[in-house]
Amino acid sequence: MEIHLVAKDEVEAQGIRWIVESHLTGVRLILWQTIEEFESGMHSQQPEFVILDMDGWTDDSERMGVLLKQRGIRWLGISSERIFQTAYRALCFRAEDVLFRPFSSADLVRHIQQLRYQLRNDRRSLSNNTEEEDTLAIDYPDFFLTERRHNSPITMVAFLTPHYETLPLVYDELQRYSFTGKNQIFALSDFILCVQETKEVDVYKEEYQAFLAHWKERMDEPLAIIIKTATSDDSLKRTYHQTRQLTRQIFFEGYDIILAESQQMSSQEMDPFLTPLEQRQWIEMLEKRDTKAIRDWVESEFLTFQQPYPDPEIVRIRLTSVLAQVRRHMKSYNLQNASLEAIYHEVFQQIVHNPVIYRIVKELLSFTTSLLFQDHEQLQEGPRTLVEKARGLIESNYWDAQWNLSACADALRINKSTLSRRFAAESGHSFRDTLHQVRIREAKRLLQETDLSLEEIARLTGYSHQTYFNAKFKLLEACTPLAYRSGL
Repeated sequence: MEIHLVAKDEVEAQGIRWIVESHLTGVRLILWQTIEEFESGMHSQQPEFVILDMDGWTDDSERMGVLLKQRGIRWLGISSERIFQTAYRALCFRAEDVLFRPFSSADLVRHIQQLRYQLRNDRRSLSNNTEEEDTLAIDYPDFFLTERRHNSPITMVAFLTPHYETLPLVYDELQRYSFTGKNQIFALSDFILCVQETKEVDVYKEEYQAFLAHWKERMDEPLAIIIKTATSDDSLKRTYHQTRQLTRQIFFEGYDIILAESQQMSSQEMDPFLTPLEQRQWIEMLEKRDTKAIRDWVESEFLTFQQPYPDPEIVRIRLTSVLAQVRRHMKSYNLQNASLEAIYHEVFQQIVHNPVIYRIVKELLSFTTSLLFQDHEQLQEGPRTLVEKARGLIESNYWDAQWNLSACADALRINKSTLSRRFAAESGHSFRDTLHQVRIREAKRLLQETDLSLEEIARLTGYSHQTYFNAKFKLLEACTPLAYRSGL
C-alpha cells in the first residue's frame, strides 16, 4: 500500500513515518514538502491514500481537493483548527475523516487499517472472482477430502482461544483486519484458520504480533497464534493436519503467544498409567498428608515437559490416574460428602477439558493438598451459602471492570480455585459467565430506560472497551446493543 503525506512540518512528517512503519507492514510512505509539490506530482501518480495538512489550504489549494475528488483518491485531513470551515472542506472534497491535533497514534493506525480493509474488499468485488481476486480459491474439502496442492507456497495460521464461544469474535476481527498478500479465513469448530501466501517468517511474526496487540487492546480474552509453513510437496490436507497437530503445543505453553514452525513435530512417548510403585508412593503421600511431597511429585511430573511434547490426551489419561488414587483415598477415609463429591467431579472435568496443563495442575493440587485435608466440619459448610455470597458480591461489583474472580475470592477469604469449582458445581454456571450475565442484564436495563450512549453503558456495566461489550452482548442476546435498543 502506498501512502502520500503532506505534513505541517518535518517533525510531524517524521513522527507520522515512525507511527506507520512501527505499527504496519507492507506500507510505503512518500513525503512531500508542500501541497503545491504534491499537486504537481499527482499528475503522473495515483496514490491509494493521501494524508494532508489542511491548515495551509488556501483558495488556490482547493484545486487539490477537487482533483482528489475527481480521481476518487481516498484521503485523510490533519488540522489544528476545530472550525466549521475545516469540516466543510473535508465534507465537500470527500475526505475519509479529519484528525485534529493532538491526535493519537492509535487513531491514525486505525484509519489506515480500515482503509486497507475497504480497499481489499473493493478489489475483491471488482475482480469478480478472477485470478486477480485477493483470495486463494481454497475451500473446506481441500482440508479433509482431496489431496490437492496449491499452485504457490502457502502458510496456515491457526488462532485459538480457551473459550470456544469467543471464536466468532476472532473471526470478525480477522475479517476486518488488513493483512498483506492473498489470504482466506475459515471458521472451524475449535480454532479459526487463515491461509496465506508464504512470505518471510519475520514478516509473518511482525504482522501477527500487530494483530495480537490489536486483539489485546479490544478483548479481555487470551489468544494463541500457530504458524505452519507448507513445503512444496505438501498437500493442503496434509498441511492442515500438521497445523492441527501443532495446536497441541498450546496445552503445554499456554496462550498470548505466537508459535512459528516449518517442520513437522514428533511426539514424546510416555506411559499414560501409574506404575505399581508410583501407586504405592501416592498411597503413602496421601495417608501421611504430605502436601509438600505431593506438590513436588505433581510439578515434577507435569510441569517440566520439553519439546518434543507428548500427546496431550496421553497426559490427560495420566492425570486421571493420579486422580483415581485420590478417589481411592476418599473412599478409604469416608470423605464423600456432597460438597467434596461435586468438587471432585469438577476437577475431573478440568482434566478432560481444560486447554492448558498448568491450569489443570493448579486445580488438582488445590483440591488434593488443600480441600482434601481440611477438617470435616469445614467441608460441611453449605456450598449454596457460598454461591449466594458470591452472587451478592457480583451484584455489588459488576460495574468495576477490574473486579474478577480473584477479588471475589479475596473478599470471601477463600482460595480462588476453590471458589471457581464450588460456584460452578452448585450453580451450574461458571463464575465468569455469571458475571457477564449480570453485566449484560444491567446493560439491557440501561438501554431500555435511558438515552445513554453505548460507550457510557459499556463503562457503567464493567466493560473497558465498547467493542468487547458489543461482542459479549451479541453472544448472549443474539443481537447488537443498538439493534436491541431499536427494537424496543
